[in-house]
Amino acid sequence: MELFYSRDISACCCSLDEEESRHCVKVLRHVQGDVIHIVDGFGSVYECRISNPCPKAVEYEILSRTEDYGSHPYYLHMAVCPPKNIDRFEWFAEKATEIAIDELTPLFGDYSERKVFKKERCERILISAAKQSHKGAIPVLNEACSVKDFLQQTFGDETDKYICYCDETESINVPKLSIVDSLKSSACNNYVIMIGPEGDFSREEIAVAVSNGWHPISLGESRLRIETAALTAVAAVYLNHIS
Repeated sequence: MELFYSRDISACCCSLDEEESRHCVKVLRHVQGDVIHIVDGFGSVYECRISNPCPKAVEYEILSRTEDYGSHPYYLHMAVCPPKNIDRFEWFAEKATEIAIDELTPLFGDYSERKVFKKERCERILISAAKQSHKGAIPVLNEACSVKDFLQQTFGDETDKYICYCDETESINVPKLSIVDSLKSSACNNYVIMIGPEGDFSREEIAVAVSNGWHPISLGESRLRIETAALTAVAAVYLNHIS
């Protein structure tokens, strides 16, 4: 089933934007009377019938709505420092969306090589990945911020906060648990996971995180690239919740 996307879908706004309309009519060759399925990016999918197959603005009537389409039983917020090669971060964003995440925040750490992040392209990747993997909700992409600013944010008591880093645990006298053990022992279904830059988090960033209640976790013995580490964490949370 091919999915289309319209964030503004409602009883009073029943048309696709130009990009989606062109794909619907010119590529997939849909005509008047065809039934199509549209996600709103907030978790619902709509069954619709095309009333006017205009290549610039396909008009349709809504037949039915299904909520929580392609949903998962947890909330995962990934906060990741983009590597110097932004393609690697975009690859992670795509694959993480296909697996299941809810929120993504790009971070700039003390040792980050990249200090600029362009949001628009990544948003398009998230939309495409959500449609491809049949998810009604598109992950929220936040504005990029510094690690220190992110650590000042507050999360609810029902949220587990994890930080992954390569620094030796002895430097802050806090033991690391494996992500598998941490997830198994958790009573929460809400998670925030931080992944650092190529140069790792600074000692100061780690110390501030731990003092603010973040739990150091290990992803295993292998030394992983940023995007590999981040996707490993996403997959661990997903596998912990599937039956």
